[in-house]
Parts: sequence; C-alpha cells; structure tokens
Amino acid sequence: MKILKTPKIWLIILALLHTGPGVILPYIEMGGGTEHLATILIFLCFTVYILYIAFMTKGQNQARLSVMLCSPVLVFFIIGAVMKLEMMGLPVAPFPEAIFPFTVWSLPILTGILNCNSEA
Repeated sequence: MKILKTPKIWLIILALLHTGPGVILPYIEMGGGTEHLATILIFLCFTVYILYIAFMTKGQNQARLSVMLCSPVLVFFIIGAVMKLEMMGLPVAPFPEAIFPFTVWSLPILTGILNCNSEA
C-alpha cells in the first residue's frame, strides 16, 4: 500500500498510458503522416519528461517535479473541458471521458504534494 503513496508508480502508469493512447494510437490512426506529427512529438516529449522524473529522481525532487510537470497539464484539461477546446479536430476533454485523464494526471500531483517534504 505504501508504494501507491509515492509519485513514482503513478508517473510510470501515466507514462505508459500517455505513450499508448496519447502517442502511438493517434499516430497509427492518422495514417502515420506528417500532418499532425509535431503535436504527436510534443506528446512524446512529455512522456520522456515523465519517465525522467520517475527513474532519474527520487524523494523530494521527484515529488516536487511530479507536481510541477503534471499540474499545468491538469489545468489544461480543466480549461479544455470548460471552454470545449479542440485539438486535431477532437475535443480536448469531453465529459464523461475526461474523468479518466483528470484522475490519471491528478494522482502524481496528489502523491507529490503528500511527499514534497519527505526525506526518503
């Protein structure tokens, strides 16, 4: 149960979910062309940042970096849902489908806040 209270496990889960549905599937669905390649590469950059925080940092640094990386993305989803924004012709955060990304991006933030002053 203690492992679920650390940002590392949630960052790894987030990276896996972000890489599959966020990078690989859109690239395959769009035919592998270059029309939306820049957007897909930005998503891939976020995956690299998430994996860096998960595997190359620990303790307070990992907790604080997880909060700093995931918070703006969560705010983006909230603004996208409220303003009904679109990306690549699709809604950013349509309800009720948006509940899953809200949860996945919130867990590293929550565990990061809980561990931001821990020494281990």
